[in-house]
Amino acid sequence: MSATATAVRTPAPSRGRLVSRSARADHAWDVAVVIAVNAVVTVGLWLRHGGLDTIGHPGGTLIAAGQLTGLVGTYAVLVQLLLMSRIGWLERYVGFDRLAVWHRWTGFASVVLLLGHAVFITLGYAEEGGQSIPTQLGDFVQHYPDVLMSIVGLALFLAIAVTSVRAARSRLSRETWYSVHLYAYLAVALSFAHQLAVGTDFTDDPLARVWWIALYVAVFGTILAWRVMRPIAFNARHRLWIHAVKQEAHGTVSLYIAGTDLDRIDAQPGQFFLWRFLGGTGWAKAHPFSLSAAPNGRHLRITVKDLGDDTRRIQRLQPGTRVFAEGPYGTFTAERRTRRRVALIAGGIGITPLRALVESLPAAPGDVTLLYRAAYKKDLAFRDELGALAERRGIELHALIGPEIGDDRTDQLGIPALRRLVPDIADRDVFVCGPPAMVDAVRRRLAALRVPRDRIHFERFAY
Repeated sequence: MSATATAVRTPAPSRGRLVSRSARADHAWDVAVVIAVNAVVTVGLWLRHGGLDTIGHPGGTLIAAGQLTGLVGTYAVLVQLLLMSRIGWLERYVGFDRLAVWHRWTGFASVVLLLGHAVFITLGYAEEGGQSIPTQLGDFVQHYPDVLMSIVGLALFLAIAVTSVRAARSRLSRETWYSVHLYAYLAVALSFAHQLAVGTDFTDDPLARVWWIALYVAVFGTILAWRVMRPIAFNARHRLWIHAVKQEAHGTVSLYIAGTDLDRIDAQPGQFFLWRFLGGTGWAKAHPFSLSAAPNGRHLRITVKDLGDDTRRIQRLQPGTRVFAEGPYGTFTAERRTRRRVALIAGGIGITPLRALVESLPAAPGDVTLLYRAAYKKDLAFRDELGALAERRGIELHALIGPEIGDDRTDQLGIPALRRLVPDIADRDVFVCGPPAMVDAVRRRLAALRVPRDRIHFERFAY
């Protein structure tokens, strides 16, 4: 593979199935309607139990606002958990990217609503009783069941929200960020107890209690099934271990994962698993690595770049090390394609899912263009594999060697470069994978090149 190379093209056997944009939009609307209907039921509960009756009394408007924001905020938390419970069919039906966006904004909305609940209720009861705010807070803690637990739960939600802000998240290791987010389950449990104990919509209405409990059971039952029981069954069936370790490039190695009945694993190129290793980093830490080759029934391959700490230890794992995998996850796959022609843009170790994806993109000559950027030539992974694939599949391949991401005009993945390397990029689906800064810059440039947002498919790599 040269610094900039175009391979000889040979035709591919078929073009594959293209997914219509309207079908995806319909799927998203289906899910949105279900969420909205249940939100309406939640508000209906509040109205049914006299939510508006307090308005006009001292503190009544604030109390009503507090009750409503508490109900809707808690419902938003349940929706948020459900969106990221890794339900395979839901990810494929709606799209992982869309679910991730919904999850993020629902999360921030739920925190704002719950914070509003605490503020409105406190101010409302203080006005109603003619007390100062500190006195009212003390009264809540001393005389209202489970309020102290709800305060702890709110503090946990606020901590999760703060660490989810991009500026804060970039300063945290993935393990720290993941550990903080696990406290969301504790926060939900604390809030649940508080609601049933003092919530006016549930204390005197058995039907409302049953409906609310059913929502919790449905959400946590789904999480238990998809995040706990399914991975246990998966690993009991396939009994994975490291079969071989191979050097791919400077500081980059591939792990070949063997096991039993691997041909029964329903994984697609472009998807990722959460991997736990008996040696090195231990069972407690789960690492998201994409498949770097299409599943072949003999082994699964992941590729790891030495970025320090855990990645260095993973590279030193020996054949025979037991592996626990959870997945496959994600929809960064060929099923997202809506156009015959595709552009693939990789930065650094972001080449791994695209290396696998390129095998599942049926293409005629010129249909697929791959731009692979690396800081140095020695960092290029899969050089021989990509060259052979490009020649055999008729893929136009460009290896771009140069410094890290620059400005929109002079960068090797800048607007002029993208226009020159892929002149018809506005008429293609574009798959982008790499470090967060690179992905964000390329998405901005693609928008400037008039690539529709729903034809830009991306995945940010922290590893």
